[in-house]
Amino acid sequence: MTTSSPCPQDAKDPLAPLFAWAHFETPYYLEEAWEERALAFLLRGLPLPGARGWEGFWGRFAFAPGAVLYYAESNALAFHPEVREGVREVVLFDAHHDAGYRPLGEEPACDDWMVFYHRLGARLRVYYPPWRDPSLEPEPQVPVARALDPGGRVEGVFHRVFLCRSGAWVPPWADGDFFAFLGKAPLPKVALEAVHPRPFSQETLRRRAVEEGFGLRFMERLKGRAG
Repeated sequence: MTTSSPCPQDAKDPLAPLFAWAHFETPYYLEEAWEERALAFLLRGLPLPGARGWEGFWGRFAFAPGAVLYYAESNALAFHPEVREGVREVVLFDAHHDAGYRPLGEEPACDDWMVFYHRLGARLRVYYPPWRDPSLEPEPQVPVARALDPGGRVEGVFHRVFLCRSGAWVPPWADGDFFAFLGKAPLPKVALEAVHPRPFSQETLRRRAVEEGFGLRFMERLKGRAG
């Protein structure tokens, strides 16, 4: 399940390059890359994009007695043995269908774990956030019912929940929202891997943006004089 601010859908949108975040689940992209990404916004005088739309989300569901919430850093763990046991249907709330975008490996990855549920015979459904245009995604490699999230009550009784942070896509300044969202879930919680708040100082970065901005303006003036 993913919640976020709307990202530009049109590649020609002048803000689109600011959201062109590489999709690799490595230590660099989980932490270090975010300073440069944040500066790209701050140097343009733009607010940092954040998580929103998660308030009240858990109240949309009916949970079975004994239901458990599992959480992790990577979406690949949605296919963890404890999560997948006995699952006959998967309902995903995300801006991506995660049903395969490239040749499949032997083990599930963060972008194709839904394919592995299909192989188990599970029905698959994806609800995109309202701002997302599903036609911009490549076709899933397996049958998936896809629709925009209409809001309101979600049909059915849910026996298991999996929540991931996806820190290579979700910035560290949104970690507080992630853990607040996790804490609001009215279910027992099991961590499948360690997920901790990442060190990140917006104030330090804003000061750096002021210094960088001053330097850039100074260089522009020098260029103007030279011209």
